[in-house]
Order: sequence, then structure tokens, then C-alpha cells
Amino acid sequence: MVGGGIAGIQAALELADAGYPVIMVEREHPSAAYAQFDKTFPTLDCSACILTPRMVSVGTHPCVTLYTWSEVVKVEGYVGNFTVTIRKKPAS
Repeated sequence: MVGGGIAGIQAALELADAGYPVIMVEREHPSAAYAQFDKTFPTLDCSACILTPRMVSVGTHPCVTLYTWSEVVKVEGYVGNFTVTIRKKPAS
């Protein structure tokens, strides 16, 4: 799964909870952009109130492997049998 936005985190958790292994690749920190919002539609909940529990869950879920500060550089193969090359950026 490429992208650690709120939608990517939710999708990863649903797949992982169903027993599928999930590998998440995110260029920065998961949901960095989403965390900048003050309120979310339609409930007007604070973004951190929604985001924080999901980030903890995705970071500790046994079926999720999370690569932060990384990017996909090459994808080879076919449906059901992919080989993906990931480049990890140096820590800043």
C-alpha cells in the first residue's frame, strides 16, 4: 500500500484486521498533512482525535509493516506476484 494518509491508514487497518499482511510505504510521517487540520467534516472532531488512535494501531498491528521516509522506486511482476523496490531516505 502506497501512502499513509488517513484513507491509507484506514484501509491498511481493515486489511490487517482481516488477516492480510500489509506493507505501507510513506514518503514522510503517516498523515502529516491530515494532522494540520483543526476540525474534520462532518462531525467537527479534531483531526488528532481521529488520527492518533489509528496511527498507534497501524504502528503496532502485527500484520502491518510500515516504512516511513521511504518511496517506491520500482514495481515488477504481475497480479499476485509483485516485486517492489523501496528506497529508504536518510533520517533528517
